[in-house]
Amino acid sequence: MLNSRIVRNGEAFLLEVNGERLPLYAYLTYQPEKGCYEAFKQAGVRLFFCTVYAGDRGINQLSGIRPFRPGFWRGYGQYDFSQVDADLRRVTGDSRPGDIYIILRFMTEVPSWWDDLNPDELCRDAHGTPLHQSFSSQKWLEDVEAMMRDFLRWLEDSGWDRYVIGWHMAAGNTEEFLRPSHCAGHMTDYSPPAQAAFRAWVREAYAGDLDRLNRAWRRSLASFDEVAVPSPAKRLYALQGDLRSDVYEREAIDYYAFMNASMAQAAVGLCAVAKRITGRRQVVGAFYGYLAGGPESGQHAASLLFESDEVDFIASPFVYTDNRASGIDWQLQGASDSTALHGKPWFAEADVRTCLSRPIGQCMPQADPYVSRAYDGPVWWGPKTAEGSLGQMLKAFSRVLTNNNAIWWFDMWGGWYDHEPFMDFQRKACALYREHMLNGGSRSAGEIALFMDDEFFFRVSPGGSLAELQNHWLWKNMGFVGAPYRLYMIDDLPSVDPSAFRMAVFASVCRWTPERLRVLQGWKGDDRVLAFWGLTDSREASGVALRQCPGREDLIRRRAADMDRAQNDDSLYFTDKADRQTVREALTPILRCLDAPDDVILEKDEWGTQSLLRRMADHSVFVDVAPFPCADRVRDLLNAAGGQLYTCDGDVAYASDTHIAVHAAKDGVKRIHVPGKGRLINEMTKEALPGYDSYTDVRMIAGETLLLRIARQGK
Repeated sequence: MLNSRIVRNGEAFLLEVNGERLPLYAYLTYQPEKGCYEAFKQAGVRLFFCTVYAGDRGINQLSGIRPFRPGFWRGYGQYDFSQVDADLRRVTGDSRPGDIYIILRFMTEVPSWWDDLNPDELCRDAHGTPLHQSFSSQKWLEDVEAMMRDFLRWLEDSGWDRYVIGWHMAAGNTEEFLRPSHCAGHMTDYSPPAQAAFRAWVREAYAGDLDRLNRAWRRSLASFDEVAVPSPAKRLYALQGDLRSDVYEREAIDYYAFMNASMAQAAVGLCAVAKRITGRRQVVGAFYGYLAGGPESGQHAASLLFESDEVDFIASPFVYTDNRASGIDWQLQGASDSTALHGKPWFAEADVRTCLSRPIGQCMPQADPYVSRAYDGPVWWGPKTAEGSLGQMLKAFSRVLTNNNAIWWFDMWGGWYDHEPFMDFQRKACALYREHMLNGGSRSAGEIALFMDDEFFFRVSPGGSLAELQNHWLWKNMGFVGAPYRLYMIDDLPSVDPSAFRMAVFASVCRWTPERLRVLQGWKGDDRVLAFWGLTDSREASGVALRQCPGREDLIRRRAADMDRAQNDDSLYFTDKADRQTVREALTPILRCLDAPDDVILEKDEWGTQSLLRRMADHSVFVDVAPFPCADRVRDLLNAAGGQLYTCDGDVAYASDTHIAVHAAKDGVKRIHVPGKGRLINEMTKEALPGYDSYTDVRMIAGETLLLRIARQGK
């Protein structure tokens, strides 16, 4: 067995295999028959992912996609590894051990025979319908560990262990630790393992104090044995429109805290299995921490993975905002800057569509859903031209390079990059990435620290639009500011050095604990701007009190009284679609700021002040009750804080202390600003851009990307 580990190299992360260090730049496809393995090897790539499936079902219940490969797990102690062997042969080709290395993307969803033998361990909806294994099932973890030990023995006996250096553990919907569901609004898990796990979590959370629990939940439970997963109605709807009431809906808030923690613990548990069977000698990681997902995603307990010794790397695709449109930023799904604080790289799954992308029905007809056309929609379309495709590829690569992320190019259905201009790009990008990371990477130039809060998603209704509004518009608008930002979880506030930033953005932070308030004092100074967005009360942190508009609290009280009387009678919660919409609109909290005489009022309506700026002696505070910022406002505030803007016309900008990248949102002349003085060198052509020391003007077309190296004066 090869020994591997992730090592820090300055600002960068590297993979070390038996003492040799190499960059975290890789390639993967779902269809090895059409994989461009040899072309990527010739481009300099030495790290490859290979998908492995234990089960016999498709990866996405919502779409109905069919299996990509036959599952190898045929029964307890019974296996057929012939498909795995064939796929590994396709990946390796003529490469000898040491020429390339493989990380297995190991899908642990169980086969259908396991369902039949373990009915009490299956995830179930409120009606009792099963949906694969429950993530609270210890039997599942135990059986997976036994299966994986047998798989590892086969790797060693067959000689494939001379190539395999790591394990990307996968489970759940689309392999990403998303709980399975059949349709939008489909609520799970009501299985015995999940019910027992929730009761245990509640008992621990309330320190075994039943009276305290009953007061918090407004219930009269006779014992903790009566604790149960809340009904779908209690989960789907909220009293205050999209936001839950702390007073009346603590039961649902607690459930979402538990549910997200249980999904994170399942991911950590699978990673721990891989660590145990390999004697902790190989790298292990998982998809997790998707801030773009709503409360039902189960992705909102990221700190459990960030802090775990069982997890060496985290991974995600880029966000799918506007169907991966050109001209906008593609943020990674989670807080990659937080993972770096914890000494872990974030792998960007670069499933960048190109002009060669085709529907799955043409590329993998064996996996195409029988009826659903879920894979024919715009999110699967690439640009119409090679030039547009290269603009998207370079945008994704530039974000990764300037943030020191790891990357694998995900040639999903196969053939997306099988084009000489695309492989020429890969040769240049791979060489640049290798040199950059082996030399220690670069320091992010982001002077905006964006803090997000997992707890916000425990308090948001899955049936509402607030989570989607924040996720979609927050990152989209931040991408148009013209300056990069760094994304952290609020739990990591004590570990972030404020001296590196001109501005901090706190997006819907739910609780300002004494520790967070103490740390926040260190951000108040140096003429920094502290911005608070969202419908959560930040008065302890911002000093700006919020008030709820008249009449709202009375409506909430009346509705809560109906809930108390109805208990689990869903018919009294909402009767029909029209009533549901009416009540949601009526209970949507309208918050307004209580402004002081010296405040600069920026937005106001008949209800009161919506946003304001409060200038203090050594810093400024901005408060806005909207769920997301607008790009112009953030740009103005960064200017007010003396921060660096790289573009000012709504284009996407990434930057580190060595590079600037600009992705054009529209056609036109772009003025690209250089911090200090320096010339800009096009990294892909090695040509110097004309212009003055502190800026250059260049004409770009919409969707084009420039990756520019900063050549400082005198160097």
